[in-house]
Amino acid sequence: MIAEQSSRYSDGSEESFSANYFSGIEDWAGRIDFDYLPAPGHYIRFGGGVTNHTYRPGALNLDVAFDQERFDTLIGSQNEFSDELFIYVEDDMQLGKLKANLGLHGSGFKVGDQFYTSLQPRIGLNYLLPKDVALKASFATMAQFINLLTSESFSLPTDLWVPSTERIKPQQSWQVAAGAAKTFGDGIEVSLEGYYKKMHNVISYKEGASFLFGLENDWQDKVTQGEGESYGAELFVQKKFGRTTGWLGYTLSWNYRQFDEINGGRRYPFRYDRRHDLSLVVNHDFNERISLSGAWVYGTGNAVTLNTFEYPINYFGSDFFSGFNTIQSGGERNAFRMTDYHRLDLSLRMTKQMKRHVRTWVFGVYNAYFHRNPYFILADRDLVQQPDGSFEEQPVFLEVSILPIIPSISYQFKF
Repeated sequence: MIAEQSSRYSDGSEESFSANYFSGIEDWAGRIDFDYLPAPGHYIRFGGGVTNHTYRPGALNLDVAFDQERFDTLIGSQNEFSDELFIYVEDDMQLGKLKANLGLHGSGFKVGDQFYTSLQPRIGLNYLLPKDVALKASFATMAQFINLLTSESFSLPTDLWVPSTERIKPQQSWQVAAGAAKTFGDGIEVSLEGYYKKMHNVISYKEGASFLFGLENDWQDKVTQGEGESYGAELFVQKKFGRTTGWLGYTLSWNYRQFDEINGGRRYPFRYDRRHDLSLVVNHDFNERISLSGAWVYGTGNAVTLNTFEYPINYFGSDFFSGFNTIQSGGERNAFRMTDYHRLDLSLRMTKQMKRHVRTWVFGVYNAYFHRNPYFILADRDLVQQPDGSFEEQPVFLEVSILPIIPSISYQFKF
């Protein structure tokens, strides 16, 4: 993320400020997998692997000039290092009309002087009933040693990947799901599934903390861990035959977080709690050479926190850095929603068999009806006319979109 600000005054002096924030992760990994078929009704897979992680949790490069003085420095957390290993075994079994997948996943994580271990059993069942009806159910436990740290303020989203450490415990979860599927006619498939997931040791910024404030301090001092819960239902319909094919997917879901140190200990919607999520994809073949496809997606807007008050903090020691000398707080955590997200993507594909190769032109357009989907929210102030005709400055929130309609063209050939 890059932020810049400059000012020129009547006496000829200039002041400028630029900030470049960056964060990343680098992996070196290796794995090996084996397949073993001891009998017709068993398909066994097993293997393992190891990964070395290097994390850069966050750093801010500042370049400032004022009063003919220049200040250029880099502040931020030191790199973190860890090693992750895993082994697994699973068996796909066919027992008459019952298909079962039984597995066990073991993992270890070495960071500093701490070594975490986890065993995660998993089971999946699928039973075929008459008239092409299938019932399915699954149970899985999971451990995650790399944590997604999400800023839940209304400003520019900053999702960071940070490791489990001697102070930050790995995330643990379990999930259960059950559903049914049926095939109609020659190829229309319909499935409905419900799920419930419970999460432990999920991570979040503490109240008032963010990646921009206190970069010279350890990032671990700015986070807390708590509980998570998500549940919902998914509907999927697919047509596989004819000139016109496609699918429809709809998810109704809830996703919550709860921390002792956040929101007064009350649970609240997670930033990516998306109540409704809909995808519709249609493909039509006019003939063997020309086809048209379209994809329309819709989703409930992200949950955001709109702050109700602010207080000053002279973090950089000068009022010049006006963008960095206040902290906003006071709003109910994620009590508001951004505008719903939706867009239409179109693609026209023209294929021709040449003498020695197949030539394909693809013409596409992203966000075909130019909907301004919000990416983040900015706080601003505006003059609002009062009943007596006077104007009063009041705070407003502005949604910012970054991806307009984008056409594309590509040429492909196979020989």
